[in-house]
Amino acid sequence: MPYNSGVTIEPGILPHTSALCRVSTRDGAVALALWRNGALLDLSTADTPQLHTLDELLSLPLGQIRPLLEESRLDALPLLDPADLEWLAPAESQEVWAAGVTYLRSRQARLEEAAARDVYTRVYEAERPELFYKAAGWRVIPHGGAVGIRSDSDWNVPEPELAILSNAYGEIVAYSCGNDVSSRSIEGENPLYLPQAKVYDASCSIGPAAVLAWNIRPSECSIQMTIERGGQEIFSNRAGIRDMVRDPAELAGVLHAAYTLPVGAWLMTGTSIVPDRYTAMPGDIVRINIEAIGELRNTIKRVEHSGAKAPPRLQ
Repeated sequence: MPYNSGVTIEPGILPHTSALCRVSTRDGAVALALWRNGALLDLSTADTPQLHTLDELLSLPLGQIRPLLEESRLDALPLLDPADLEWLAPAESQEVWAAGVTYLRSRQARLEEAAARDVYTRVYEAERPELFYKAAGWRVIPHGGAVGIRSDSDWNVPEPELAILSNAYGEIVAYSCGNDVSSRSIEGENPLYLPQAKVYDASCSIGPAAVLAWNIRPSECSIQMTIERGGQEIFSNRAGIRDMVRDPAELAGVLHAAYTLPVGAWLMTGTSIVPDRYTAMPGDIVRINIEAIGELRNTIKRVEHSGAKAPPRLQ
């Protein structure tokens, strides 16, 4: 069962520039829409089949995607009312991957939590980036949804990140806000536990929309995360995306270099905002805002542990 059911969304949370959105209508139909000039255009009714779904669109090269989305005749498509829709995550069959230790602050945070510290310094300075699998597209939590923290971890944090959407050719098509929720206690115990610290139910959120890449320069934007608990702001910090030591296009190129992604992928590019002396608690509200891209809002919930134990070691 898909996790990516969302909430209705107020137009003010959307970016000022063009963006792709996935929505569910009152009758339960899922539509791909284009946010342009303050209007939400229903792409599922276009006479071009490649515009009907995100999977179909991302199978095309960027040289075909951009002209299709810039056609003036799209303005004649039926309009959707955001107030009458349920907002979905901007992901279909895309896998979600993530990059680690791409900011100096991230390296420092990994060193603070880790038993084996030198590995993080080495990956920060290395030519090859750290990439890891995060989630399947159907698992992605949308704007307004609840992201999860592991119940078998005592140190959990949201991580605000620039998320990039690439097509099947490894070209960047769009950007969004990403929340890479992580268990710092599990990862800090042993770097080989990274998949368990990163990959579990409701650990990934992307949204609210996929802002078309040719309209913005994310390196000129700042990213901010605020956290509220019990109606009080308990954390707020802002950082510049320009401080990233990896180029987003190069990160996408490494992901696609030896791994076929026929409908593209989302790639979260790492974080430079790591709260000190904070662990997420159920009910916390996390807001991630990136200039020109929008604001992603999630609440925190606890993901219960099944109690399954590790298999005994063979003698």
